[in-house]
Amino acid sequence: MSKTEVSRLSLSSRIRDLSQRNRKESELNFEGSDYDFVYAGCDALENELAELYSYSEATDIEACQDAFEDLQGGVDLTWLGNKKLLLSEIVELCEQSDVVQCKLGVQCVLYLLQGFYNNAKSLEDCLETSRDNAAILYDAGVLNTLMRVLVRETTSYQEERRQAEFIEESLMPRLALSAVYTMMCLICSESDTERAERFRKDIASPILGYPNLGIFALELIYQYEKGLSIIPIKKATLLYWKFLLYTLGSLEDLSKRKAQIRSDNGLPVWTEPKDSAPGQSQVLQPRYPEKMSDDEDYDLPEHMEATHRLPWRPKARQADIEMYLRACRQKHLGINLAGDTETTVGLPHSIQEGYKILRRHLYRNTADLAMEHHEQQMNTPMRKRKALYYHPAAEGVFRSMLPKMEDYIISLLKVLLASASIPGNPLTKARANGSLNILSDVIPEHSQGSADPKRDLQRHKEIITKAVSGSLLLLLKHFRVNHILQFEFVCQYMFYANCIPLVLKFLNQDMNAFVTADNNIPMQEFPICLFYVPEPQPSRVISEDGEESTVGPVCWRNMFSTINMLRILQKFTKWRAPRVIMLNVFKSPPILKKTLKVSHPMVQLYVLKLFKGQARYMGKNWRKANMRIMSAIYQHVRHRLLDDWAYGSDLDTRQWETPHEEQQLKQTIQHYMGMWYKDLYSETIPYPPHHIDDEHITTDVDEFIASVHVEMPRDFHENWQEWVQKEVIDTQHDWDALLKSFDKGVDFGENYNSHDNELH
Repeated sequence: MSKTEVSRLSLSSRIRDLSQRNRKESELNFEGSDYDFVYAGCDALENELAELYSYSEATDIEACQDAFEDLQGGVDLTWLGNKKLLLSEIVELCEQSDVVQCKLGVQCVLYLLQGFYNNAKSLEDCLETSRDNAAILYDAGVLNTLMRVLVRETTSYQEERRQAEFIEESLMPRLALSAVYTMMCLICSESDTERAERFRKDIASPILGYPNLGIFALELIYQYEKGLSIIPIKKATLLYWKFLLYTLGSLEDLSKRKAQIRSDNGLPVWTEPKDSAPGQSQVLQPRYPEKMSDDEDYDLPEHMEATHRLPWRPKARQADIEMYLRACRQKHLGINLAGDTETTVGLPHSIQEGYKILRRHLYRNTADLAMEHHEQQMNTPMRKRKALYYHPAAEGVFRSMLPKMEDYIISLLKVLLASASIPGNPLTKARANGSLNILSDVIPEHSQGSADPKRDLQRHKEIITKAVSGSLLLLLKHFRVNHILQFEFVCQYMFYANCIPLVLKFLNQDMNAFVTADNNIPMQEFPICLFYVPEPQPSRVISEDGEESTVGPVCWRNMFSTINMLRILQKFTKWRAPRVIMLNVFKSPPILKKTLKVSHPMVQLYVLKLFKGQARYMGKNWRKANMRIMSAIYQHVRHRLLDDWAYGSDLDTRQWETPHEEQQLKQTIQHYMGMWYKDLYSETIPYPPHHIDDEHITTDVDEFIASVHVEMPRDFHENWQEWVQKEVIDTQHDWDALLKSFDKGVDFGENYNSHDNELH
């Protein structure tokens, strides 16, 4: 073959590769959305109640009505005429030790919570009756009765190590969990009522030996992960998710709390479009400003026209300002003023203008305040310490989870792994590759329970994925607002538990098919199945592997899970070089690029953020081949001043320093845990004592001093006696004034002083 022919083949190959690349990039759409979806804390109430039940539980729902009618006939009472007398009979049945009688009482409770549907005229009437009955049952103390039934049943299962292969074997815990979950949703969905606030306090308080209802649900998940397959895992994960949602608050509530915290601490309040439903569709659409904001005191030159800009302002960190001044002083003045971030004397005018722009866009969050407080407490071991937390409800959840935090996080991730993907035939009942068997919670012993068991199973997995991903995101977001080191503590557990490959495995599928998959059978959904006769619904084959599934409009829970997964991945890899590098190790760019084809603003926003974080580690060739993505990041993601994310300097990409960064973070977390949670967390390192009495020195101080070994310079050993005589003995010090000066370091606001815990 001649050189000319070789060059032609090479040229044609390059043209073909270029055309394929352009065709792939043309599939990316950053303008508008193809899906009518608004991200929120949860779906509509009727949909959340419907997802509690599998299609194979239809016979159990009918059995609840039969049990209630038998009870009314046996005692010759009716619910509409004798509520108090009939309710006392139901509670007495639930308290029975006999399993048959107890099951009859729980079925009656669940039937009332389902809306007394035999007498309902419509779905709306059924839902309204459910709310009224939930209020009556809660005021009568039925919540505690149901919890006693649950604790008794689950305790016996743990002692006997009972297993289950079919859904019929877990009837009692399914009934009781369904009743508790339904009562919680019906009462707490009315957020402005006094009863809802009282219910939230009850489930956040100790219940039958458990710190709160959430820890009880987590213990069920943990026991399930340890092999107790009789636990209804879908109902347990839904219960824990709703517990976090109603006690900690939704992400919309968290945004309001963050704004209040910033206002109380004298920081400007920043609002984001994605924090409100109307603004979500605008997060990737640059807007045309009518006029510049008040804090932007500069005008465009006459020869320049105002262009579109992002719906959020650029940010600058305190570390960016320090780095900028240090580099400029060293270059122009040859000096370095450590710790000084205000002096600009002697610097060129252009440098001073740049400094003003950085100061104008300086953003300090609650994490900065929390770290300053932590360093202040660590540097003052000889005085009484005060704890800091901004979110009392999150602090309670963190303390209750802390003794078994690692077990709980790993259990949630294992359940998420099992629900995100089951190898082989979806109806197999055996474990595969070490993943959990989540099928016993949906497969009936006889196949007549569901018209389409494959769709029922797929729906079952999607609901578990939604609940677990929602729970993990709520934990990360609320812990970060409460204290940044609590957030980092949970993130390190997730990182070491291989959360990164788990999320990437979930995203490594046809995401457009996933977010539009319709595995619902409307006529079998609760409570529609109680009013209409189900009709068989044929499946449509749409997936690439040939499995049956149904495609239609956007599936709310699947889109919700996708956004949650991306937010979790972005949240605990942000500003952490070792974790960002692991994204490259697990080959995330091609997976994220496929996810970018889901044309929804919030999905694309968080994918672009993930690309922005790892762009500096992916090399010049990748950036050159993916200019469409690089341009989209410039156009749609918030700009950080002085952030060279697109290029990356040698200081930012030195991978050999990343293990040290994680170890240093772990050491800081252990210091924090040892300072405030020593009684709940054992993996701590030596730390200064909490308080020293004025009259005598405790042995804790001696032990701490003995545990610290510091090498002093030779000059110190030669001159220390002279220094002590001159600076200490011969000099008078006002020690009270010196201690008061430490309190002037950080002002955390008057409204949050009431939350401080004084630890002695």
